[in-house]
Amino acid sequence: MASVGSLEYKSRHPQALPPILQPPVISQSSSSSLFNMGNKYVLVTGVSGFLGGHIAYQLLESGRCVRATSRSGKVAQVREAYAQYGDKYDVIVVDDFVNGDFSDALKDVEAVVHAAAPMPSGSIESAEQALDVAINGSLNIFRQAEQAGVKNFAYVSSIIAINMTGPPPWSDQSWNPVKKEDAMKATELFVIYAAEKTFAERAVWDFADKHPHVEMMTVNPGFLYGPFSPGYRNDNASEIGLSTNSYIYGLIHSDGHIAPNPSFADVRDVAKAIVIGLGAPPTAKVGRKRILITGEWFSAKDAVEYIARVRPELKDRLSKEALTAGPAPPTPIDNKRATEALGITEFTSWKDSVIAAVDDLLKLERDWKAKGLNLT
Repeated sequence: MASVGSLEYKSRHPQALPPILQPPVISQSSSSSLFNMGNKYVLVTGVSGFLGGHIAYQLLESGRCVRATSRSGKVAQVREAYAQYGDKYDVIVVDDFVNGDFSDALKDVEAVVHAAAPMPSGSIESAEQALDVAINGSLNIFRQAEQAGVKNFAYVSSIIAINMTGPPPWSDQSWNPVKKEDAMKATELFVIYAAEKTFAERAVWDFADKHPHVEMMTVNPGFLYGPFSPGYRNDNASEIGLSTNSYIYGLIHSDGHIAPNPSFADVRDVAKAIVIGLGAPPTAKVGRKRILITGEWFSAKDAVEYIARVRPELKDRLSKEALTAGPAPPTPIDNKRATEALGITEFTSWKDSVIAAVDDLLKLERDWKAKGLNLT
């Protein structure tokens, strides 16, 4: 993607964020005392990722200072992503979340948003490593931050960490019953990912319970769709780099596969929930901030039919699998904690999210073709 200024973002996505979903400006008077405007940083992990980039962008647009963590191999890319924000944006190398020393990263930090997550490859070793990084990597950064005096935390979990087998609506009070041994024996990445997210989030809440003076919030969205953040880069045509937008990319390929379930949240809505959550009232006033976030669930068939209607030039390349997909069930997620704790009452429609993703994916595709690249 090209330049990353906020004006560029608004021109690329003229309807990217309706007024209720614009990057929030949280004044000192309206914010919780836990999160005050100033020169301190919000430490954000996973900024090179789909959601992490949106979190960083919305924080910067709301006037916050952001310190992004980056693996050594991506430092230049992550640093360039939001360089136009000057000294409000800092990047620091973290290659090991489990054993790393965060002393430098935590200097002048007032809040930590942990959005980075390992993606398992399917082997037993990968499952063990994914669980280790997810659980102990999260605990390492939160423990060191608490010891450094940070009291405000947000963790990106997933809808997969709740129990989706009982009758709906599914709420923040339930947990996925997956066992660690299930992940060790699993041949499906989804099972490993479910264990990773479930046990990491349980560990995070256990940490919060043992440190009642800190504020903890977790967000549990479904599959994330929507436009890429202004600082997003995918110069080597990596499918992994598309994150869950790869399922949208599959919709615009005749041999493309569809998502394993119809859960959905717009990536911008989730980022906004995190930004608002850092300034939300304390747990003592609003209760535990385990925030489920969902838009209206939709079927792959609904999606390709809508794409054909509003982007008719794509009609001949739409997924054959999607065209024969079954209907989506009624949305089974209870969103009420997002309203009660964060005051969020409106969410982006799946139609807006899907088309924003399609448009950005087509731009990426044109860029790749100009460079002679194919998706890998």
